[in-house]
Amino acid sequence: MSHDTPDPSDTDAVDARENGTGSASTLRRQLPALAVLGAIALLLIGVGIGLAVGNRVTTSSDRPKADSTAVGFAQDMSTHHLQATEMATAALSNAADPQVRSLAYDILTQQTNQVGQMQSWLTRWGYPLSNPGSVMGWMPDHSSMPGMDMSGGASMSMAPGDSVNTPLMPGMATSPELATLRGLRGEPFDVYFLQLMLRHHEGGAPMLSYAANKSHVSQGFVRDLAQQMLNLQQNEADAMTAMLAEKGAKPLPMN
Repeated sequence: MSHDTPDPSDTDAVDARENGTGSASTLRRQLPALAVLGAIALLLIGVGIGLAVGNRVTTSSDRPKADSTAVGFAQDMSTHHLQATEMATAALSNAADPQVRSLAYDILTQQTNQVGQMQSWLTRWGYPLSNPGSVMGWMPDHSSMPGMDMSGGASMSMAPGDSVNTPLMPGMATSPELATLRGLRGEPFDVYFLQLMLRHHEGGAPMLSYAANKSHVSQGFVRDLAQQMLNLQQNEADAMTAMLAEKGAKPLPMN
């Protein structure tokens, strides 16, 4: 039985073997770009869904006030989500564990779609996509709310930060933490990504719970999305906690 032997003169084949630039390696390098393109498509889909649902807002009397929970939640949760998608995009390139990359892809696509929905509401309502005032101002007593994190821990600070020394919102990574994450590769990246993303999910839980409460938000579609986010992120938080335990690592304390 004959075996095909690569032609030594085929420089492309030689380069592929020596440099790891075969089809599998090429696909691995292309995954982040493909995922981003997919996320953009999902963002547009989310915008379409949000606009369709938001068609219920037909008169000025239906338009929530600028300082309402619905508006503040959509603005601040969009910002919170966008950092999660940034970290998830990095994981597609730098993570070693296929389970971590799969989780990151799910977070990237799901949260991009959700951002699209929230920003479509803001556009229809005629408000800025980001909060022009004090973040978390739509949550009374947000500076010292009782603990509502997914692990059932103690109380956490809800005071807004500067993004450098303190997080902009609970659970969010600071600029130095993001810089550290970007510099890691392989297993160290996997562990730190899971730690940061788990804390990110836990920090956003009180915002989601508050917006899902009918006594705080009159718009049913806003409450529904907040509850969907909370349920989904609870499942992801459970998975990340288990993955950290398998790697012999512990969750980060709430910031």
